[in-house]
Amino acid sequence: MKKFNLTVLCAAIASVTLWCSAPANAEDKVVLQFANVANQSGKEAGALLKKLVVEKTGGTLDINLYNDNSYGDDRVATESVILGEIDMVNTPTSPIANMMPNLYLYDAPFLFDDSDQAFKWFDSETGQKVNSVVQTKGLKLLAVWQNGFRHYTNNKVAVKLPKDIANQKLRTMENEIQLAMWKNWGANPTPMAFTEVLSALQQGTIDAQENPLALIDSNHFYEAQKYISLTGHVYGPHFVMINQEKFDSLSEDHQKALLEAIVEATKLQRSRAVEIDNELITKFRNLGNEVIELTPDEKAVWRQQAIDGKVYDLVKEKMDNPEILDTVLQRKY
Repeated sequence: MKKFNLTVLCAAIASVTLWCSAPANAEDKVVLQFANVANQSGKEAGALLKKLVVEKTGGTLDINLYNDNSYGDDRVATESVILGEIDMVNTPTSPIANMMPNLYLYDAPFLFDDSDQAFKWFDSETGQKVNSVVQTKGLKLLAVWQNGFRHYTNNKVAVKLPKDIANQKLRTMENEIQLAMWKNWGANPTPMAFTEVLSALQQGTIDAQENPLALIDSNHFYEAQKYISLTGHVYGPHFVMINQEKFDSLSEDHQKALLEAIVEATKLQRSRAVEIDNELITKFRNLGNEVIELTPDEKAVWRQQAIDGKVYDLVKEKMDNPEILDTVLQRKY
């Protein structure tokens, strides 16, 4: 028995000795909790981000992905990152603009003509400075990904101009700017929970809805709507953010790995978002939907009516720095 106890004691001492002699700079494993979105390009980019940080750090940094908004809605997830309850979030700007009023910028219609123009703004020095407003809430902006241009669908008419949507009952978010915008264009905007939209379309409770193509696809809105008009009336960015204190707590190697990985993930997400949109247009047409492309002149009618209806003035009223909107609209970046 004494011999056994002596053996156990020696083994314990050896274990402690090995533990104490471990390299002083050896890193404990860190796992970041990431509340991610539902669109395919965002999920693919999240998976690449996870893969790259693991590879770059030898597994000492990892990411747990909560895809499909499984952690909670966008505002809840963002607030959780601010409070440090989770580490990272991928969120559209509309649900958090009331916390950071300059982000109401992205609720304005027809800011960008195409994705490349949007990416140029986000990557410009001015665009980065504007988006750094998230720092005021203890957040670090890692990247801007694409949610996509919002488009109009309905069952009654091939919409090309505002007059085509007169009195149509349209589902919108509970958003003052969007409500004013659609009233100005002649629709009857009706706030409704996103989860209720498909059944409301099927039952005829509403006539129309507006969303990016990826959401029109993933939520099967195309099954209840014949006409898909590529109005592109609002461009939706996604902000990928991390709690600033959490980022600061990471080692220099982990910070470097995360920042390098997010660059590659962003390249993938942006290219895939554009590819998937083009694929979906083909898919919808093959399924029998009528996809209507608007000319620049037709889009100009929507834009001018928004100007005349003081929609842009409303956006400026809600922003801390309203001159930013003019900078974007005038392409001065």
